[in-house]
Amino acid sequence: MALKKLTLIHRLSLRWKLFLTLVLFSVLPICGTLITVEQLETDIKEYLFESTRNDLVKQASLSMENIAVNFAENLESSERMRRVIIDVVSLTSQNLMEMPPSVNSKLLFSDQINPTLPYPADLVVDPQHAPTREHMVKYGSDISKYISLGNMAFYLPQKQAEQAAAKREAEKLIRLLPLFKELKKSCGSFLYKVYIGTKSGLLAYYPAHAGFPEGYDPRKRIWYRLAVEKKEIVWRAPVTDISTGKLLFTVSAPLYGAGNEIVGVVGLDILMEQGLSGGNITAAWSNNARLILAEEADDTRTGSAGLRIIAHTYKRGENNEEYSWVMGGAKERWVTFENDELKAKFMNAVASGTSGTLLMPWEGVSCLVAWAPFKDNSYFIAVVPEDDVMQLTNKILAYLYWASSAQQRIVEIAVVVIIFLTFFFAIYASQTISKPMNLMIDAFKELAQGNFGARVDFKTGDERDTLVETFNRIGPQLEHLLETQQALDVAQGIQENLLPARSPKLPGWQISGAIRYCDQTGGDYYDYYMTACDGEPVLSVVVGDVSGHGVASALLMTTARALLRVHTECSRISASRRVSQVSNLLAQDVHGTGQFMTLFYLEIMQHSNIVRWVRAGHDPAIVYLPEQDDFIELRGKGLPLGVIERFEYEESEIELSQQGTIIFMGTDGIWEARKGGYGDLFGKERVRDIICEHATKTAEEIRDYVLDAVEAWQKNIPNADDVTLVVLKKDKTANEGCQDTTICNSDFFMQENDKNE
Repeated sequence: MALKKLTLIHRLSLRWKLFLTLVLFSVLPICGTLITVEQLETDIKEYLFESTRNDLVKQASLSMENIAVNFAENLESSERMRRVIIDVVSLTSQNLMEMPPSVNSKLLFSDQINPTLPYPADLVVDPQHAPTREHMVKYGSDISKYISLGNMAFYLPQKQAEQAAAKREAEKLIRLLPLFKELKKSCGSFLYKVYIGTKSGLLAYYPAHAGFPEGYDPRKRIWYRLAVEKKEIVWRAPVTDISTGKLLFTVSAPLYGAGNEIVGVVGLDILMEQGLSGGNITAAWSNNARLILAEEADDTRTGSAGLRIIAHTYKRGENNEEYSWVMGGAKERWVTFENDELKAKFMNAVASGTSGTLLMPWEGVSCLVAWAPFKDNSYFIAVVPEDDVMQLTNKILAYLYWASSAQQRIVEIAVVVIIFLTFFFAIYASQTISKPMNLMIDAFKELAQGNFGARVDFKTGDERDTLVETFNRIGPQLEHLLETQQALDVAQGIQENLLPARSPKLPGWQISGAIRYCDQTGGDYYDYYMTACDGEPVLSVVVGDVSGHGVASALLMTTARALLRVHTECSRISASRRVSQVSNLLAQDVHGTGQFMTLFYLEIMQHSNIVRWVRAGHDPAIVYLPEQDDFIELRGKGLPLGVIERFEYEESEIELSQQGTIIFMGTDGIWEARKGGYGDLFGKERVRDIICEHATKTAEEIRDYVLDAVEAWQKNIPNADDVTLVVLKKDKTANEGCQDTTICNSDFFMQENDKNE
């Protein structure tokens, strides 16, 4: 029976189908609305007021909670921007601390700044750096309001014994001035101060200003101590500026030296009024709405935990619906509650770590209170009086009385009109739509049969013309995509043939490498070269990573591979000379494109424990020493290949005599793999853990353990970057019968020759 009904519907003409559909989706809802309105009129006095009240309270609660959450999220976004700035300054400072001092730069010390001269000449008065009234009373000076945006200044430690080392560090850090100027130009008033405190007691800061109190020591400031203690980026608010007395958001991070020890701290200050000025709350629910930023602290008045007000909003005018922020000031202000029971209820609610709302008394008035957590026991709190919300309920109730009667009359008329219009429109639409549809169906059939030249030639004067134009472009685009896909398949096959099909055999070493591309073609690369030095076999192991991935990166990788192979034939020159020559040639080819290639070039001699390497901007190789159960890294200085011409690379060497020593070479696609595709980074520490756990396994097994761990970490999400690694393990029993490496690697050499042909 159901099948017969379905067949009957299918046999209806298009005009009747359109008519029935339009009636179903237009007339029936209107009739349903009419019935609903009549029903509402019967019970509006008994039910509607309470229902509307509850709904409005719920909506107001949700709206206020969203306000609090949005403010917390906005401040979190600002913090992420500050973290980026901190990372840039930290990395630059770390590099500068390893460079020799700049002897030609003139240093500006804090005690040299004198607005009466003025010195420096570009001193200006900045209202943001003007001290607070309390600070003026305490220190009696407003010299801090004079700043120089063209200079960075240095505050030297008070002890004479520390000043010499501090001045040498200042001569290195003075090179940060162009970076600080650019950051200030980009961020404007968002960036209040940026500075570096070192272990010697030096403070390098921008913009230049005076106003430090006697005995000031950056090492004793909380931003310095917390960063050193936690060894990570730390956020602190509020912090009092030592020069102006103003309240700040402060972000600081440890600064590491060449030996991975902490040599100082990089800090960044944002005025709290600037950090909070990005948002205003509107009086959608009430002109008396308030927003408060508070932190949990021990209330000395009551001896229990409470909420100290850091900042709160105020109205700029009676008729102005926007609010501005005002800071808490030097005198502490606290959120007050009517009784301890209410306080405990609210404190337990906010301590849950999630946002929420409560209907509760606030300063003697029944209010809706919403909150959202933010950073280390800090909270955004939004408050609106309940009576203000209920005013809207009365307005809506009066409007519904009027609207219900008007709607009933309109619906009755609309039902009759829509039925007639629907019928005539169905007749017209069926004739208008069916003809173009038939032409489109025929054209799609031709396209499905492989006729990419199929076209539709008609005009309707409406949106269907866009459909026709889109279809007419599909054929050539599909044909082009098919050709592109075929070309990429060929390129993928060629690139796979360029990679080693097997590992070379070198007595005393296990060797295994692998690569996983994120696209059909990529920029990662690894290779082996067997050469000789003074008659002794030498194995060269190379791992490289071209910026980006895809076809462009694959082309640059192929060029670099060819150049490396050509220069490897010159066995009389050192590895550093080979890499320098290849980089010079690449720089000429990629000049102006912004592309480059990082490289780690490793040489192992058969009858020696000496390992030489050249590092060209690549991540250092990781070395596991089994006797010490510890790791070292094969570091070295050198720019990526192709960055500049005529750059001379340095060659480093180390003696690795311990059996079981493991050398791990890889690309950043391993440690930058994200959990589930967007979560935490895999990191080098997990790589070290895998190597340590499986140190007794073969090089090939260790390689597979790392690849499996990265894949599991990403939860089978496709790689965002190419993954490449080579594992070498020192094993005196490996390839024992291969004293003549030429014979043992004959299949390897034949394969390489075939590739070259």
